[in-house]
Amino acid sequence: MSTEINLLTQASLETSETQRRNNLFVLASNSFLRGAHTSIYNVIWQPFALSLGASMPTIGLLSSIGGMSGIFTTLAQSFGGWLADRIGRKPFIVAASLFIIVAYALLAIAGALNIWGLLLGAIVLLGLSALSRPALSAMTAESAQRGQHGSAFSLTMVASLVPGILAPTLGGWLAQQIGFVGVFPVLLALEVLALALAWRYLRETRDARDAINLRDLGRAVLRSILPPKGLRGFFIATAGDSFSWAMGWGLINGMLRDSYNFSVEQLGIMASVMSLSWALMQMPIGRWVDRHGLKGIMVFSESLGIPLMAIWLTQTSFEWFLVGQVLFALTAATWVPVVNTYLTRSVSAAERSEAFGRLNMFRGLIAFPASWLGGILYAWGGIHAPLAANLIGVFAVVAMLILFVNEPNASQP
Repeated sequence: MSTEINLLTQASLETSETQRRNNLFVLASNSFLRGAHTSIYNVIWQPFALSLGASMPTIGLLSSIGGMSGIFTTLAQSFGGWLADRIGRKPFIVAASLFIIVAYALLAIAGALNIWGLLLGAIVLLGLSALSRPALSAMTAESAQRGQHGSAFSLTMVASLVPGILAPTLGGWLAQQIGFVGVFPVLLALEVLALALAWRYLRETRDARDAINLRDLGRAVLRSILPPKGLRGFFIATAGDSFSWAMGWGLINGMLRDSYNFSVEQLGIMASVMSLSWALMQMPIGRWVDRHGLKGIMVFSESLGIPLMAIWLTQTSFEWFLVGQVLFALTAATWVPVVNTYLTRSVSAAERSEAFGRLNMFRGLIAFPASWLGGILYAWGGIHAPLAANLIGVFAVVAMLILFVNEPNASQP
């Protein structure tokens, strides 16, 4: 009898391990497809809005509504993280794809009708698609073996970066040849493939289903306004990072197009150089994160923003901005996996998705006005004003990391 039980246990473990590997493959494939269209969108979005008559302050305002740290992006992650811990991860990954598909359709219509006001609906939907980010982070962590979270996060990150080696250059060239309107259906088709892949092959990692109490949801959202005890320094530092980079780097493509007349194709080449550099660095850095203290890596990563901003503030040539993309790639390759791994090690598995949602909610609430402020600074002082503000923010975040962030508990699975 004991032999049969042992065999059944072993078979169950093997099945579980196979499912984990399959999930990581699906998550990486999904990241590849989404990375392909996102890398093109990030290059053409701000020049596209400028071509429809939007100003840089308006672009900053739209980014503050539904951009990387926008208010809709922020709220969606808080709700999505709390709900994903109770009803599962997969539904939110599927819903996010549907939001993205409709958003790209709206952008194509906006370009065809030459009405930049339609951008608002698309931006709101793209912001709401962020509801899947906590679920994706939690599912990635749950599909990794103990002690390999940095490598798992790096795998999905590399998968999203690989298409960015060529896609932004091709997307910029395509926009130059056929116009922005013709590019958005291509992006839509790529997200349809990502949706089909997740719908068919992704397996849920959160089997338990908990009752949803709207009062508890409201309390969870309110909890996100303040950082959790024991993680306050970490939350505040990452929020400061989001705020400072959104003011400068978050508007870089529009500012280069408007200030130095960089072509969309040149912006695409810059993005490709960044993606290639990031992809080459990410897996070795992920293994490094798994083996070393996290606080030191975060300080090193944020400090790289100092020479990067020095380049952007003193140079105007396309070649120097290409050099800056390599340095930015190193900054991002160290920052993203170390932040995800830090939070993974600091909370229990049952609270993980909500924790990612809380982090994204908190830093989003702090950072959402930053792009709008960056646009106002640009209108007042040109490209140097938001970049200088970005540099000041980097110094502040480095100080916060050194003074207020401690090493996390490494015992979480």
